[in-house]
Amino acid sequence: MRYLLALFFGALTSLSFEPFGFWPLAFIGLAGWFSLLSRNQLKSRIYISYLFGAGLLLLNQHWTGIYVGNVPWLILCLSQALIFIVPAFFVSKGSKYNHYLFALSYVFTELLLRTVPFTGFGWTRLSFTQVDSPLAGIYPIGGVALVALVLGLISSARKFRSLVIAALLPAVCWFIPANVQTQEPISIALVQGGVVNLGLGFNSKPQEVFKRHLDQSLSSIRSNEVDLIIWPENSVDVDVNTNPQVNESIKNLSMTLNTPILIGAVTKSMAGPKNQSILYNSDKGQIYTKRYLTPFGEYLPLRSVAEKVSQYSAQITDFSAGEQNVVFNVNNRKFNTLICYELINDSFVSEATNDFLVVQTNNATFGNTNQLDQQHNIARVRALESARDIAYVSTTGTTSFISSQGKILSSLDKFKPATLKGQINTSQGPTYRQSLGHLVEPLAIIALLGLLLLRVRRES
Repeated sequence: MRYLLALFFGALTSLSFEPFGFWPLAFIGLAGWFSLLSRNQLKSRIYISYLFGAGLLLLNQHWTGIYVGNVPWLILCLSQALIFIVPAFFVSKGSKYNHYLFALSYVFTELLLRTVPFTGFGWTRLSFTQVDSPLAGIYPIGGVALVALVLGLISSARKFRSLVIAALLPAVCWFIPANVQTQEPISIALVQGGVVNLGLGFNSKPQEVFKRHLDQSLSSIRSNEVDLIIWPENSVDVDVNTNPQVNESIKNLSMTLNTPILIGAVTKSMAGPKNQSILYNSDKGQIYTKRYLTPFGEYLPLRSVAEKVSQYSAQITDFSAGEQNVVFNVNNRKFNTLICYELINDSFVSEATNDFLVVQTNNATFGNTNQLDQQHNIARVRALESARDIAYVSTTGTTSFISSQGKILSSLDKFKPATLKGQINTSQGPTYRQSLGHLVEPLAIIALLGLLLLRVRRES
């Protein structure tokens, strides 16, 4: 029965993620998991934790196998579920400090999810689910790591005093004054050109995706109407360096509209293809190359093994990663862009200290799945952490403007070609998360080990 309950609590917790987004279930699921851990011996705790993780991951990450088959999805989820075993070694039956050890070990669990193996896959972190909850005020102070800690503390509280203390943490965060100043707005047009076919073959016909974004821009944007036009990731589906006609078309569009255009393109190099954001201001200017590549999407770890598991593995060409951040400049307005998967890399949050943030993504490769809503929600988290307005543009949706408070200012319908125009605020100054948030995880690990040693001494 306890193992069925572990699966149930994991599955229940998955509903706290988008598109369901019922955030209280994160607390309920963690509370159930902790209750099971605190009543069982080590061997049972390991099984319970693994099943909780499997129940959570299998449902929430089902979209990962939508076009590549069930085997890769099962391997990903069932191997990641091993990481959820961590709290089983710190919470023990009838022991002191279980409440704190559970919360601290859950922070460590989320750290492992986002870092191992192959640069990690931290998509299913419960700390991403609290954008609309009272914990939202924690994001600009301590980021997702501090949210994970408070989630664990509240969920595992079994005494009224412990619950009150844990609940005071988010309350205090709401009253800490912002370290960020709002500046003059910038006018932006986000072009969602759409694709003909969803899935891995979205760009099977050369220039089809490019022409859709070109035509959508020409038909919906007037000269000097906005300060910046942004196209999504992979919106130019041929190499602009080797296709002069396409390159000229983008240059002419920028000149005709008298507006800089940020495009998403894949270019070729001796080291492999590069996923890039290129700013056209009459001509090609600044270029950013994606640094945080998607394992099994843009590069293939353990290629020889993967190709035996999935027939689609041979279709993956290893990309060449960029090496540095690029700060784009448009009329003295500065911004940096994150390309799709880079959104889940916590280390990039500290770089978003410019006027605003851009996220370019291509969701066409995941069809009409929960991936679209989950990634969009992560962008809202990053807006809160950086206190920056975000221009979020996708080939298929959900293209939107997101405020520095994580609210959706305006958005487009999914899968419909359209242009979203609007103004977003620019900001100056780093948040406390950007200045100090990187310390939360190491301090949590130190506290975890310290409490464990203290408990061992007291019980020996």
